[in-house]
Amino acid sequence: MKYFLLFCLVSIVEVESPKNETTVNPPKIKFTIQKRVPLTGSNSFKLVTETQQWDATKTAIIICDMWDQHWCKGATKRVSELAPHMNSVLNIAREKGILIVHSPSECMKFYKDYPQRKFAEKYALPTDKAEEGRELLPTEKDAVWPIDQSNGGCNDTPRCAEHYPWIKENALLEIKENDVISDSGNEMIRMFKEKGINRVILMGVHTNMCVVNRPFGLRNMSSYGMNVALMRDLTDVMYDARQAPFVNHFNGLGLMIEYIEKYIAPTVLSTDLTDKPPFRFAEDPRVQ
Repeated sequence: MKYFLLFCLVSIVEVESPKNETTVNPPKIKFTIQKRVPLTGSNSFKLVTETQQWDATKTAIIICDMWDQHWCKGATKRVSELAPHMNSVLNIAREKGILIVHSPSECMKFYKDYPQRKFAEKYALPTDKAEEGRELLPTEKDAVWPIDQSNGGCNDTPRCAEHYPWIKENALLEIKENDVISDSGNEMIRMFKEKGINRVILMGVHTNMCVVNRPFGLRNMSSYGMNVALMRDLTDVMYDARQAPFVNHFNGLGLMIEYIEKYIAPTVLSTDLTDKPPFRFAEDPRVQ
């Protein structure tokens, strides 16, 4: 009988031990941060990279406006090209303990019965008002916007007519059990604070519009005190190459990413999660 009791006690210790070790030593992920730092007495910037160790359980990924359909046919095509690689990255991120937030703006009605949406709604308050994205950060004072997007940024010929065809997120992106669905900055920031999340990665579309300026975008998340970053290979831009500065679409994307690195937030690559080369659009002519 004594030997039986001793065996049971040892078994209990062996089962509980891993849980305690996980609490003491949460999983870390190595990210290489890229930013552009102004040089003193000059209008030039220096490209700087820094390796950081992030606590996965304190990190969230927000997927911005990867809709099932965009008013611009070219944008819809690029989203569908981007989505499978993004989905693979999200699966790896989940396994590492990162929270995934699906944010297809203006599509919450479609997800009203999803448990992932109902969970996010717990963080809404009756006093919440209609949310708007932040126009500029103090760090953007006197900064020059790198591309002309005054015509909506459609690069197609003929230019597509603007309308609102999106209903839900692109079906190539899986929504899994422990994910969250929300397009509210208020809901997200309350949830993040309760969960102890202090780092947020934005991916999705489009860098010069929704990614920077949604209520859950880079500017607002930075204003809320989050450490924010853009995953620069998992994004796109709304830019018409027939508009200033008259470069091809993907060079326009590169200019927008540079602006973000200078004035809004650093960037990372999906490589930090996958250990594989970054995503690249098939039509992107730029030399890596």
